[in-house]
Amino acid sequence: MEDDKLLTPEETAKILHVSPDTVRGWLRKGVIKGTKVGGGRLWRISESTINEFITAAKGESTRKAE
Repeated sequence: MEDDKLLTPEETAKILHVSPDTVRGWLRKGVIKGTKVGGGRLWRISESTINEFITAAKGESTRKAE
């Protein structure tokens, strides 16, 4: 995890196919974990967090289909 890249909400939004505002809302609500940088004004999300989020979301959609 030491080489875990930190991504902006915009970069995260592209990966998740949602808007940057959606990502920021999820961050504020704790749906996805992030870190505040730049004096606490800017969000950054680790690649591993995004991968965990995607894996969890896939698991949820699989359970709903059953």
